Amino acid sequence: MKYLLSIVLAAFLFTLSASAQDLNIAISYLYGEKSKDSHASEESFAVSYTSVAYSVKYSGRKGKNQVDMEKTCTFTEQDINNIRKTIETKGLNVNDSLESKMSKTKNFEIFTRINIAIIMDGNEYKINISGDTIEFDDAKLYKNSVFFITMLRKMVEDCK
Repeated sequence: MKYLLSIVLAAFLFTLSASAQDLNIAISYLYGEKSKDSHASEESFAVSYTSVAYSVKYSGRKGKNQVDMEKTCTFTEQDINNIRKTIETKGLNVNDSLESKMSKTKNFEIFTRINIAIIMDGNEYKINISGDTIEFDDAKLYKNSVFFITMLRKMVEDCK
């Protein structure tokens, strides 16, 4: 009986720890402006359960506070719970894409390329968004993806 109880407890704990750790996120976010003084920023996030790696690189015209940066840190359990909740409430647990239909020959545009890959609870989700941001003004997927990236950026800034 003790043996069976030990096996059941071990199986329960293994399942609990495996499901708790089943969160992997990879994000690439390019945001730029095509104009006389073109510039862009490219951010990368990699989250594997609580371990986080982040980098940002700037090209073209740079502002005073725009410095390339890399950071690694560890999220808390509460951070992970907030991330999971945001993925679900913002509808980012989907496979979807948006692509700009406008001409690529404009003299001025603000453009983006967002690639989000999420593995959560054994399911894989991919979101790809590319093009002129003005075309995505009414797109919930775009707004929620940018919200999620902004939230992660703030979390990385605050984490140790």
